[in-house]
Amino acid sequence: MVYVDESLCVGCGVCAEACPTGAIRVVGGVAQVEQSLCRECEACMQACPRGAILSLREPVRAGDSAPARVPESTPIPVQPPVQFPQPAAGAGSWLGAAFDFVGREIAPRVEAFLENRQQRYPDPATSRGAGVPGRASYGGRRGGRGSRRQGRRRRGRW
Repeated sequence: MVYVDESLCVGCGVCAEACPTGAIRVVGGVAQVEQSLCRECEACMQACPRGAILSLREPVRAGDSAPARVPESTPIPVQPPVQFPQPAAGAGSWLGAAFDFVGREIAPRVEAFLENRQQRYPDPATSRGAGVPGRASYGGRRGGRGSRRQGRRRRGRW
């Protein structure tokens, strides 16, 4: 049960603001707790700067029913974690050095080579005219359709 010590309370209202259920009101410069709304969360006790809010726990009487007895639990055996064998000193150091060399020296060169190759020889699927209806991209020197006919005309008189 939560109650207010009226000799310590100054009526600041901090406890009323802290109460999540709204069980505390300040009346006449002193806080009052409405016990029917109080859930004994003790948020007001922690919020009160003067320590004027107290909690009282009632002891169990002899005639009341005793709380249910909790049986003792048996301990559960816990196995220690598995220890993996550690490699001998220097056993894998050459492999790490090899990966370091490849990542530092070889990989950038391969990447640069592939980028240059992509620039020199673009993918035919992404080249000019691909995917556009009515335009064919046939490689070669003269390019698209009818190039032979145009070439013959140029050789003639016209």
